[in-house]
Amino acid sequence: MRMFKKSALDWWREEEARTGLVTFCKDLDLALGSGIPEGMITELCGPPGSGKTQFCLQLAVNVQIPQKLGGLQGRAVYLDTNYGFSPQRVQEMAQACHNHCANIALLHKLNPEETLAGFSEATALDNILYSHVTNCTQILEAIAVLQNRLYDGEKIKLIILDSLSFLIRNTITRSMKRVKRVHEILTLLHKLAHRFGCVVIVTNDVTTRISDVDGGGGERSDVPQIVSALGGSLTHKVNQRIFLGRDESHFDAQSQAPPSYVASIEKGHFLPSVTVAFRIEPAGIRGVNREG
Repeated sequence: MRMFKKSALDWWREEEARTGLVTFCKDLDLALGSGIPEGMITELCGPPGSGKTQFCLQLAVNVQIPQKLGGLQGRAVYLDTNYGFSPQRVQEMAQACHNHCANIALLHKLNPEETLAGFSEATALDNILYSHVTNCTQILEAIAVLQNRLYDGEKIKLIILDSLSFLIRNTITRSMKRVKRVHEILTLLHKLAHRFGCVVIVTNDVTTRISDVDGGGGERSDVPQIVSALGGSLTHKVNQRIFLGRDESHFDAQSQAPPSYVASIEKGHFLPSVTVAFRIEPAGIRGVNREG
């Protein structure tokens, strides 16, 4: 058995050499290290309307950014369980992303046409491999096909499963079978992420859990907590968890500005729990200007 072939220094060098997948929310990218890391499973967790699918669509575009501009220059796989995928929205994000990349190329004195030769609004959709899956068997079949394509050398750098909780909760009734299926699916995805350096994103809904909390003086009160819908079993299989939600503290119904959202890193490798603000604009996911 070949053991202890790598030292911690070797692993550190490998991590340093990897490029994170940017979200276009600068504060979140910095909090994660340099974007969403390769080789790991990141869970986006939140209620309906919190921006989970918008994040997934943005990442499916951003993964195609050329390496000369610090991108991963790869294809995306999108496993959709709830018909959340929007080709029109992808085109909007791709056009804005292409314009942004062209400006960055000019800033670095690069020829935009040459630098962005393989990335355009026209190719953005073609580089997203889409499949609608309705049960766990179809997910496992899709992962098997994906594995073969990766071993054949196809440069797939992003795998999205949106939404895992929707499929599990609507097709499996027994809790133990849910746990088993989630473990099986995430184990396979984790192996692909680690073996091929892919970014893996799974989305999950939230639910309310009542927990007993000692309020002081020996009295106990029931305090509702917002938790991952698939329970604690999922926590052990994901490397990072980011809670998404609306920022109601600055909501103004008469304001023309888009509503503000927050992303809270509840489980991560680089920093303790931190919360950052972001917006969902026509151009896609963007950070919030602190001066604003």
